[in-house]
Amino acid sequence: MISSRLNNFTPFEVMEILDIANALEKKGEKVIHLEIGEPDFSPPKKVIEKTIQALKEGKTSYTSSYGILDLRKTIVRYLNNTYKTNLKLENIIITPGTSLGLFYALAAILEKDDKVLLLNPTYPCYPNFIRFLGAQVIYARFNLEDIKKKVKSNKIKLAIINSPSNPLGVLVPKDILFFLYENIPLIVADEIYQGLVYETEAISCLQIDTFLEKTIYLNGFSKFFGMTGFRLGYILANPKIIEAILKLQQNLFLCPTSFAQEGAIAAFEEDSLKYIESIKKNLNEKRKLVLSYLKQAKLDYIYPNAAFYVFVNIKRDSKKFCKSLLLKKKVALTPGSGFGPGNETYIRISYATSFKDLEEGLKRFISFLS
Repeated sequence: MISSRLNNFTPFEVMEILDIANALEKKGEKVIHLEIGEPDFSPPKKVIEKTIQALKEGKTSYTSSYGILDLRKTIVRYLNNTYKTNLKLENIIITPGTSLGLFYALAAILEKDDKVLLLNPTYPCYPNFIRFLGAQVIYARFNLEDIKKKVKSNKIKLAIINSPSNPLGVLVPKDILFFLYENIPLIVADEIYQGLVYETEAISCLQIDTFLEKTIYLNGFSKFFGMTGFRLGYILANPKIIEAILKLQQNLFLCPTSFAQEGAIAAFEEDSLKYIESIKKNLNEKRKLVLSYLKQAKLDYIYPNAAFYVFVNIKRDSKKFCKSLLLKKKVALTPGSGFGPGNETYIRISYATSFKDLEEGLKRFISFLS
């Protein structure tokens, strides 16, 4: 009775861990959450104030399927100032979350059996969406040599670039970015963690393809602004692709939530951006704390310079390990097996939590590992 299209959908392993953690908490257990990719900070104060104001003013009706005009203008102005681009209103549509924006983008351009290149490890919903739409996933390891090999041996239509990367917590290197842009017809650039960068200079795909000739750019408010529950994202692309996505939005969701959009305008105000800069400093200190514990334990890991994740090789079955750690030590981590083939011995640590919980969770994790 279930659609065959869902046969290749894999469960979201981080949510399975979260379900177990929630069940333990209902029994009165105190669980330390280092698994979920959700910031522990509140949205900027003015965002909350403007959202409440919008509700009080009765802004609870449908909006344009493009999203409200003031929000679109604000985002375009912010990106043009940040990346020296020349984006226009016809290049943007607001979506109910960035994940849905990704589905819109892929649904608008993929045909059956098209090949899509993913950098492995990768965000779990990417291969699910691609296969659901009848296209094929081509995995390449996160190095230029393997990427060149996969591009040479396959007719790739599209590559998805997630920079900064979930789960690696790193920026995609410039040599990989430029190679993909030079050799692949279309790029979907998922930059939901853009802005959360440490020790290095951020580079956006908007700086490589300023006229959006081959880029569909995705971003949103969940990670950088801590607005996960607002469920707001946006897509930038050439007007032809935006018009195709508009038809999907009109039929599937009609429009994003009206009062959430009103509040989101305030995210780009000076006070809000200053607040986020202070949050970044806080996250950077937590990153350093994680690295100090991993070094002391002499664990292998991918050195992180962005987002709020560290990918660690524990050299054993990470799925079994994470479930056992959660049940015995009440620490929730994400197994690497959900991030693509070959990552079964890795775990992902999310350090977007309090210093107190982070340090205690790290102590329990390393103690249990040894």
